[in-house]
Amino acid sequence: MKIAETCIKHHVMTILAYILIAVFGVYCFQSLPLALMPDMELPVAIVYSTYAGAGPEDIEHQVTEPLEAACAGLAGLESLTSTSAENMSMVVAQFEYGVDLDEPMTDMRDKVDMYKSMLPEDAADPTVMSIDVDSMPVIMAALRGSDLARLQSVAEDELAPALERLDGVASVDLSGGYEEEIAVQTDAARLKGYNLTVSAVTQQLGADNMAVPGGELDSGSQTLTVRTDGEYQSVEDVKNALIALPAGGTVRLSQIADISMRPKDRDALAKVNGEECLILSVNKQSGSNTAEIAERAKETLSRLTAGNSTLEWDLVMDQSDYINMTVDNAVSNIWMGVLFAAIVLLVFLRDFGATLALSIAMPCCILFTFLLMFAMDITLNMMSLGGITLGVGMIVDNSIVVLENIFHYRADGYSRWDACVKGTREVVLSVTASTLTTVAVFLPIGLSGGMTGMMFKEFCITIAALLSSSLIISLTLVPLLCYILLDRGGIHRISASAPGTREQVMGDKPAARTYKKLLRVFITRRWIGVAATAVICVVAIVSIALAGSELLPEMDQGQIDVSVGMPSGSTMEETAAIQDRIVSIAERTIPEIDMVYYSTGSSNSIMSSTSGASVTIMLKDIGERDRSSAEVAAQLRRDLADIAGCELTVTDAGMMVMDSGADISIELSGKDYDQLAQTAADLSRGIEALPDVINVESSAGDQVPRVAVKINRENASRFGLTAASIGSLVRGELTGTTATTLRMGGEEYDVTVSGDKTLTQDLDALKSLQLPSPMGGTVPLSVVADVYTELSPQSITRQNQYETVTITGESESGDSVGITQTVAEYLDGYVLPEGVEVADGDTAASSIAETTRSLMTALAVAILLVYFILASQFNSFALPVAIMLILPIGLLGSLLLLWPTGNKVSMVALLAVIILAGTVVNSSIVLIDYILQRRERGEDKNTAILNACPRRVRPVLMTALTTILGLVPMVFSGGEGAEMMRPMGIVMMTGMVISTVATLLITPVYYSLVDSFAEWLKSRFNRPKKPRGWRKMQKKQEEIQ
Repeated sequence: MKIAETCIKHHVMTILAYILIAVFGVYCFQSLPLALMPDMELPVAIVYSTYAGAGPEDIEHQVTEPLEAACAGLAGLESLTSTSAENMSMVVAQFEYGVDLDEPMTDMRDKVDMYKSMLPEDAADPTVMSIDVDSMPVIMAALRGSDLARLQSVAEDELAPALERLDGVASVDLSGGYEEEIAVQTDAARLKGYNLTVSAVTQQLGADNMAVPGGELDSGSQTLTVRTDGEYQSVEDVKNALIALPAGGTVRLSQIADISMRPKDRDALAKVNGEECLILSVNKQSGSNTAEIAERAKETLSRLTAGNSTLEWDLVMDQSDYINMTVDNAVSNIWMGVLFAAIVLLVFLRDFGATLALSIAMPCCILFTFLLMFAMDITLNMMSLGGITLGVGMIVDNSIVVLENIFHYRADGYSRWDACVKGTREVVLSVTASTLTTVAVFLPIGLSGGMTGMMFKEFCITIAALLSSSLIISLTLVPLLCYILLDRGGIHRISASAPGTREQVMGDKPAARTYKKLLRVFITRRWIGVAATAVICVVAIVSIALAGSELLPEMDQGQIDVSVGMPSGSTMEETAAIQDRIVSIAERTIPEIDMVYYSTGSSNSIMSSTSGASVTIMLKDIGERDRSSAEVAAQLRRDLADIAGCELTVTDAGMMVMDSGADISIELSGKDYDQLAQTAADLSRGIEALPDVINVESSAGDQVPRVAVKINRENASRFGLTAASIGSLVRGELTGTTATTLRMGGEEYDVTVSGDKTLTQDLDALKSLQLPSPMGGTVPLSVVADVYTELSPQSITRQNQYETVTITGESESGDSVGITQTVAEYLDGYVLPEGVEVADGDTAASSIAETTRSLMTALAVAILLVYFILASQFNSFALPVAIMLILPIGLLGSLLLLWPTGNKVSMVALLAVIILAGTVVNSSIVLIDYILQRRERGEDKNTAILNACPRRVRPVLMTALTTILGLVPMVFSGGEGAEMMRPMGIVMMTGMVISTVATLLITPVYYSLVDSFAEWLKSRFNRPKKPRGWRKMQKKQEEIQ
């Protein structure tokens, strides 16, 4: 291979090529979009519909079941879950990982459209949507002013349209304000007198307020369009509207109803630091640059509000802040890694030219990677930057091996040209093999399916690109830089006239002598190496067991969320009162608070309702407080325990919630919902009493009272009424409907017609509601129906079209595996009623088990790939075994320090173990490759080991130290996002330390053992064959004698 020779010969071309790479690398780095996490498409689709005024059972039978039937036959469907609550139905379709959602989503929309006709008339058209992790709010701003109605108008007409026009913005949501409407409040007594109904008034208003195109009219030479205009121009026009009476004649609307402009009933309420406000959320399009959009949105808000003294705004949440801090932290870690590596080189080589050569090569390698990331459309996120941070210590390994070998040739008296060309050529195969083994371990991870594959795909691609570019640079740029920068005066040269002189000089150093003595002990008493391996493996297994496990390390994002679950039917004022109590307790007990905001029935969420709400507490920066957000959340959970009448859930997840399932999840299924709810309530009480259990909730919840109107069919038929006509009349009186829209002063106002207020305040008033009969006259509701109160569930959940109640809970200590075992033991002793079945739900423990299986499969594939590469390079089946016997001690030993450092075995830690499978063998490859070269020169096994190993100590220690020191920033950094990558750094660092010691002392033992075994096999199977009939010949010879 003449790669180095070509690059040195055509040095101008090589230098210009790398200058171009550096320039384009810097440009690509600045152009790469910033995001918190990689773009992940969850294989989940949602069908959402509303039906105002309907209870959970009506929603289930009339809306949810038809929608489930529409989704049930979709290709690739894994599970179907539905929730039927007051006014709302939601069906969640979970598809298999790897399914392209475009086709199922199209099929789902088509089927839902077909089933639309089966839904009630008043039900809203179902919405089909997919869950996009990436399209979460980029910023949330609190708009403050004296007039909330005016604020709402400004936000809707000026702010939201301007923000939605920005490139990359998907939508803008508003919540917490209110709009004005024209309220038509009918009087029951007057309506009865004129034999009118609310629905009749509504229909007439809708038909009266119209502008109809009338065609065209020829007027001389002109053709004029005709428009019949009957639209209302003012509130007075609405008051003076004429309503036709069934008996003939008309009556003005103002005679049968009170008409006024008033604020609509608010569906959301928001407060920041105790002051009422409007929350404006800007959502980004998938794949767009979060930081850029956040900056543009903030600039637009500042520009639009600059001239308006009555409008003030505060930033409540800015995702770009956290992303920018994470990126800055990762970039500083990268440069620290480069600096540490340069220091190691200077200490070991004591040659400024050699250190400069590698210090130029490392940034080139990183910039080359940014170029590849830009080409492959990878964003700068925690995962891709984590890959670069992790690889900083590795990228220099190839260059060190090449440079160190060139250094040896130069010191042995070769010219600069020969040293660079021969030194590079000698190690081409070993550096290529070691790079391939490292890259090979990333392929299975990047290609593995499920959440693991999605999470770590960009991480793997980035690090594979980084290592590939480091290989190219080590074989092209490094020899050229060595040729230009390495000592020209030959100050390191030891005369080559006496072969072996240099090795004698090197071998006389005290450290080398001690290492050689120790190595001789290990290869003459090989059982010591085997025993050391066994001891480290046993200790590591004990440490792993003590560490516990989690899916992902907890991240401190300085945010605590308190979700408030109120009983169904609670008013917004009642919910807000509870939230005010939570805020006052938080402000009194948490000194770390920076800002508090809360929203009730936020319009941002498809699950919005006044019965559910949240309080968000933003904490000061991580450097300005002594406690983590998890510790603050634990204290707040205890402080809020005394608040009764609602369900409170305190979490410290913040914006990057990785839904791995609850720590506890039990699914009860059966045919009798009441029995399921009763069993779930009993089980919930028992589980809540277990130690370490918090936030236990049953999806059945507490049952709430409701009014049932049971139709008496015989009586109804006498008056010519049906269940449908009675239902629509009651609904029209109680719920009210939007009859039409009034356009006035450039604004649009809904004209809402509702029944008499007294009907909604008293059960007896409802019973006496007068229903107009088709046969003439009216009849009280109590004559044609039984009206009474009964208990009903707050919501009904179904799994795969069967009624299900789910009990969920969390572990306060975060030990999801331990809590799962505790709950399983409790369930074993619990006697279930007949007809109720119990199953495990999606728990964090099951997610951990699934992820571990996926990663262990990836590890097995990685090890096979490493073996394949090594066997191909050494053209031997046995030698790769000698190299790979370091894996048990390296991989198990790497997890040794997780427990002492307070970390758990997580997906990130297991990923580091897989990476080590490809990196710990690299030094062994270099070592054994040189031992083989010595043996080819005629040295026996032990002599070759004792001569080769000291010669390779320096590159082995240098590559190990650069990798270890490159990980120091990752392990000890306290910046944003550091918690995610710290376990990976600890595992990698521990693994590298243990495997380096093992490489220098135990790998020679394994090589010796494998070689001895191979020799024994050869002697066993390659004995000279004895000729046929040798026994007879032997007998004849004995007879002759």
